[in-house]
Amino acid sequence: MARNHTHSVIQRKNQNTKKIQKILLYVEGRNTEPSYFDLLKRSNCTQIPVTVRGHGIGACVDFVNEAAGKYNSLPAKEKAKYKQKWLVFDNDGHEDFAEGIRLARNHGFRVAFSNMCIEYWFMLHFYPHDGIAIPLKGDSHSKAQIDEINKFIKRYNRSNDANVKLYDEESKKVEEDFFDLMLAIDTTTRHHRIEDACQRANGIHQTKKGNGAEFLESVTTMYELMEELGTVRRDKDGNFILNNKL
Repeated sequence: MARNHTHSVIQRKNQNTKKIQKILLYVEGRNTEPSYFDLLKRSNCTQIPVTVRGHGIGACVDFVNEAAGKYNSLPAKEKAKYKQKWLVFDNDGHEDFAEGIRLARNHGFRVAFSNMCIEYWFMLHFYPHDGIAIPLKGDSHSKAQIDEINKFIKRYNRSNDANVKLYDEESKKVEEDFFDLMLAIDTTTRHHRIEDACQRANGIHQTKKGNGAEFLESVTTMYELMEELGTVRRDKDGNFILNNKL
């Protein structure tokens, strides 16, 4: 199938990387985050994400301390290559989630966190949500979100005679078809879906911060990282706009 996805797939750019700054990302996941950021890097980032692959985490605090140790061990010349340093991790049932975020910020990291999981960020590309907690399915923190994502893909395939692969809950790798679908234009909102996701995520996050519940399910700050990477920008009214749009 030619990946069209409503005539709005973002074309991969051949950028002059000498003029582009780098952002260092320590991510917890083995597959999901590295595959996602690799596709972002090949599409429309104005800053290059340099991803340090994780191996899953037993505790958020341990992940933060490990990342801080790796960063602190870098030579000054290497550190100077990066405009910013970020951690990307999820709650996934970890009791020290909020503690880990605070510790990361104390270490000077920006944090793109998701509660329960990064699949909530993906889900927001396709559905509005009010930020309430999403019940677990079995003992999985991500299955409920993955099921909603795959419901959308199935409907999309039927309506468009398409064959986008379902999101694989085993590998959790972000495939190109699925990635393109997240950046394509939604026929209902008439926005690029990543714009909708940023708008929704920002609204939920700001509301929770205002209520003293910044880290409580459901929430994600992936939209902040999208803005720093230059994938999106804000217009004069504060709306998120895909950065290749004039």
